[in-house]
Amino acid sequence: MRLILALLAAAAVVFAVPADAGQQRPDPAGTLLAAFDDHPIVAKSSPDVGTFVFDLIRDPRFPARVNDIVVECGNARLQPLLDAYIAGGEAPGINTVWRDTTQPSCGFSTFYEQLFALVRQVNTTLPASRKIRVLASDPPIDWSRVHSPPDLEPFLDRDASIVSVVKTQVLQKHRKALMLFGLGHLTHDGGSGAVAQLEREYPGAAYVVADHRGFTSDNTRLEQRLGSWPALVPVQGSWLGSLDTTFFPVNRDYPPDTRGYPGVDAYLYEGPADLLLREPLSARAVLDTEYLSELRRRAAAIEAPPDSIEWPETFFDRERTSGVLLRG
Repeated sequence: MRLILALLAAAAVVFAVPADAGQQRPDPAGTLLAAFDDHPIVAKSSPDVGTFVFDLIRDPRFPARVNDIVVECGNARLQPLLDAYIAGGEAPGINTVWRDTTQPSCGFSTFYEQLFALVRQVNTTLPASRKIRVLASDPPIDWSRVHSPPDLEPFLDRDASIVSVVKTQVLQKHRKALMLFGLGHLTHDGGSGAVAQLEREYPGAAYVVADHRGFTSDNTRLEQRLGSWPALVPVQGSWLGSLDTTFFPVNRDYPPDTRGYPGVDAYLYEGPADLLLREPLSARAVLDTEYLSELRRRAAAIEAPPDSIEWPETFFDRERTSGVLLRG
């Protein structure tokens, strides 16, 4: 009997030990935040394919490392309204911050609507010196003054607006910022995107993170090689850096011998591409007939072609078939 009891006690100890005991659990949030030790900017592709960004902002380590979050879907002209909202004050019409940008898709995004509300809530728990600021960087357009195509022209250079906001509000003030944009604005491979422009004056300023949204070929095998998730995998010095560039969803041609993900420092894996969810359309925006009428007015004013996404009906049709908001 004593032998049986001893064996049962030993078994209980064995089964009480977690399978990964003694192993350090992956900490992609910690890895990303550590990048701020050497870079004033961490630039991540957006909108997120999972919950990483929201979990990161909830992380108690985040406010100690980051001062600002710079967003693509935000009209820079409405920064005072956004500041008031993020600080917890009254901000009627806050949805105009993301609805009145140069990009119609922003108005239907649920990501930025939730992001702003989350930062506002997190700020209620922080002292004044640690409160996070959200910076809107889309050109400061006033749609009420746009009645013809020439009225839109001063606001077409979105990267110039992003550069101006980051330079004057972050870098010149020696602050740290998380940038959330489509990857085309973020890669630092000598192109015309905002990060590439900023790094001509501030070399090495940014650490660029791309989301995994599927390899272009041999996806199942390569995803298995990425292993468990979530994981933040560096490109340089890893097997990802030795992959032919054609395995990544780059949007321009590179020489045949190019390796890795050009202009990207790390790769965020939040699960297999087949399990990633599309960002849903905002029901508030879809059902807002006054807003849809205004979008049609804007499309007519700038003489947008009937098949362009400036027209809400065309945008909805494209979203149904391609997932513009997440994978377009």
